Amino acid sequence: MGYKNAAEILPEELIAEIHKYFPGGILWVPKSGLDYRERARLVIQLVEQNVPVKEVAELAELTPRHVRWLVQKHAPKNSGGDAGGE
Repeated sequence: MGYKNAAEILPEELIAEIHKYFPGGILWVPKSGLDYRERARLVIQLVEQNVPVKEVAELAELTPRHVRWLVQKHAPKNSGGDAGGE
């Protein structure tokens, strides 16, 4: 995943239009044609099958941190206060 300066690759008119919605900072633009939900399911499946996070990240074109975030986000949530039962 590479970073580019928008001012170096986009026309000034487009940058002005983007500023109407996003005043500045880091903005991620996804690649077209990818189904991100499907990719997330695949990432989680691979990690559950003990494929190393670094390898999953390379395959999915993500950072290892993002892979861990996806896994954590989709982990089953505990109900919390019901330890011990009735």
